Amino acid sequence: MIHTNKPMPELLKYWEQQGQLTALDRHFAVEMAKMHNTSDPFFIFICALLSKQLSNQNSCLVLDQIEHSNPMNESPRQCVINIQPTELVSALLSFTAISQFNKETKAQTPLVIDGNRLYLQRYHQFETQVSDVLTRLSRPTLEVKKEKLKQQLSLVFPPNNLEGIDWQKIAAATAITKQLAVITGGPGTGKTTTVTKLLLLLLLNQKLTIRLVAPTGKAAARLSESIKASKIRLAKQLSFEADNIDLSVIKEIPEEASTAHRLLGVIPDSHRFRFNKDNPLRLDLLIVDEASMVDLPMMHKLLTALPEHARLILLGDQDQLASVEAGAVLADICAGLQDPTSKEQPWRMRYSAQQAHLLSELTETQLTGFIDDKTPFGDSLCMLQHSHRFKGDAGIGLLATAVNQSDLSKVLGVWQQNYDELAWLGHGIISANKQENIGLVTLINQSVEYYRPYLQLIQQLKVAYTVGMGEGDEAAIGIIDKFNDYRLLCSSRAGDYGVEGINQQMADILTKRKLIDAKQEFYLGRPIIIKSNDYNLGLFNGDIGIILQDSAQPKRLMVHFIKADGSVLKVLPARLPKHETCFAMTVHKSQGSEFERVALVLQPKPSQAQWQLLTKELVYTAITRAKSHFSCLGSRQVFEHAVEHATKRASGLGEKLWN
Repeated sequence: MIHTNKPMPELLKYWEQQGQLTALDRHFAVEMAKMHNTSDPFFIFICALLSKQLSNQNSCLVLDQIEHSNPMNESPRQCVINIQPTELVSALLSFTAISQFNKETKAQTPLVIDGNRLYLQRYHQFETQVSDVLTRLSRPTLEVKKEKLKQQLSLVFPPNNLEGIDWQKIAAATAITKQLAVITGGPGTGKTTTVTKLLLLLLLNQKLTIRLVAPTGKAAARLSESIKASKIRLAKQLSFEADNIDLSVIKEIPEEASTAHRLLGVIPDSHRFRFNKDNPLRLDLLIVDEASMVDLPMMHKLLTALPEHARLILLGDQDQLASVEAGAVLADICAGLQDPTSKEQPWRMRYSAQQAHLLSELTETQLTGFIDDKTPFGDSLCMLQHSHRFKGDAGIGLLATAVNQSDLSKVLGVWQQNYDELAWLGHGIISANKQENIGLVTLINQSVEYYRPYLQLIQQLKVAYTVGMGEGDEAAIGIIDKFNDYRLLCSSRAGDYGVEGINQQMADILTKRKLIDAKQEFYLGRPIIIKSNDYNLGLFNGDIGIILQDSAQPKRLMVHFIKADGSVLKVLPARLPKHETCFAMTVHKSQGSEFERVALVLQPKPSQAQWQLLTKELVYTAITRAKSHFSCLGSRQVFEHAVEHATKRASGLGEKLWN
């Protein structure tokens, strides 16, 4: 069934050396063959190919996308699959390790074929059960007191000056009438504002146990901050409606968010959690923020632990980078809203006639133009479309939109407008004696100036402590806030233009300029990002802190973190979980954050693996982290490649939900 130039074990080693496979891919294929007592090269190859898909964050292998004449897409080719594509499924089912999915009987084999996709059994279970729960939650339309709700919606969402439909109001009405609500939208479209108003409306009519979660500690802290700020704005907005609405209920809106891991209850030294299908969570409503970052296994754990009666609200930006692990759950959930016929409006609401009429009545908005009775799943979705952060004619907003639409002519047009809030730093080699990138030199020098203010505050605090003064935690918060005004974002980790290289260059030049003293590992002013969760310390993957003097004992250095409640957590450097310096961070790690100024660093000559990371989602995510200024160090070729390449993760979840 497969013709090769070398024995399959040798080929696997060759592909590993070439970077085509990982060591795990090779070992998985070899061990699967041993477990099932076969040396068939086709079976070994398919196992390696499936493992490669999982390594690339795909949840399955799409069988009809295999190129039989050159399945590894290499030159020169090393193997050919010599069976007809139509015969591939029956050929795979001849192996005892592979079976066809059947809804009536649970698959017992380690590999499962479902339609035209091959899965590891565990991932097939994840996908099927996530689909089953989301479909169950999306079906019922909840009973509401229409006139009362209509009045409350009008009070909480008064008429505004925006043209078109108030999608925030539609989203709130959707979430009140459905057990499942998915509220998506780009940065600044008001997802947190909407959910705060929504929670007020729900709590005005019933008592609910509500929990807020996010994928990382940093995202959880940001959600808490956003909810607090939204509550203050909401109380101010409704202060003139005291006779019509009970403002004291605003205080009942929960503010504290946790990570999904903490919500589920981590069991030390185990992959299991305290809360699961047999021990459901104690809640009536679960809100998951930054849902684009939630991978398939974690979404499965959350949904199986959800009580049957509970509501679920997912918040996120479907256009952002998908999760680091396998799956693109939010993108799959929103897949049915895609409109391939329109580049200007690539997403479109799709409501059943019943839901469209109900929402129209509750919100006094005409939605009949969005009726599509092909699937009822769209009744649970709402996309916010007006950004309050970026003006429609502002450079950052225009660039983000053009990148998101993969429109190269628009992208070029935005750059050519020379907006003050955008800066392009091209790669250029100078110096007769050595290779030196003028763009990188410029960027590093600019970064020194942007980081200088927080380092100067540290020196001022050091002087204050010397004379017996100092502001303690307030000073630490001010320093961390100032540090977070600017961030260097990298598309990859390794190399001179990756996180590791940029962090080292920043440490070297800041030491040279006498702004830090990086001779020791834990030096004053060193920014640190946590890379693994430590529930005992209360530190989570993605948390950022800075090494500062301890206000109680100024001679002692402590890493200071701002917690979700706004207080300061101090940790001895020696007690930190896995971490690294954070002058620069990957775009992935920046999700859920925003900074006044952002600089994106793209590799001048990407490796094959780095080319694969360069997608429109990566560039879009980087651009939309910036509030007032975005700059990019890169070449036109690399930037345009990224804009033209969308993340495509193999999955059957979208098809299961929408068909």
